[in-house]
Amino acid sequence: MFFLSEEKLAERERKRQERVRRLGVKLRNWCNVDNIVDASVDLFLILFDVLSSPILIVMRLVRFVIGNYLLGGVKNKIKKVAHWVEDKHIIIKIVVWTLIICVAGCILTLMWIFGQAFAEFIMEEWGHQAIEI
Repeated sequence: MFFLSEEKLAERERKRQERVRRLGVKLRNWCNVDNIVDASVDLFLILFDVLSSPILIVMRLVRFVIGNYLLGGVKNKIKKVAHWVEDKHIIIKIVVWTLIICVAGCILTLMWIFGQAFAEFIMEEWGHQAIEI
C-alpha cells in the first residue's frame, strides 16, 4: 500500500501475525481428542439420520432458517422495544409490555394452530409414513 508509511505497514503485519498466532492457539485447543470424537459421532449420527429419512434434510433446513432469521429478528425487535421503553413513564412501560405479551400469545397460538393443521395434513397425505417426532 503506497499511501501508508513503513512503520504502519510493519505494525499491521505484526498485528496480523498476532491474530494468526492466536487463531492457531485456539485451533489447537479445540482440536483435542474429546472434541474430535464428539464431532465425528455427531456427524455419523446426522449422516445416518439423513440417509435413513431424507425428509430430515428439509426439516433441518427449515429449523435453521426459522432459528436464524425469524427468531433472531423477533429477539432484535424485542431488544429495540426494551431500549425504547427504558426512559419512558411507568404507564407507557406497562401498556407496551402488556401489548407485547398479548401479541406474543396470539402469535404462539397461531403457530400452534398452523402446526396442528400441518400435522393433520401430513397424516392425511401419508398416513403411517408420516414424520414421527
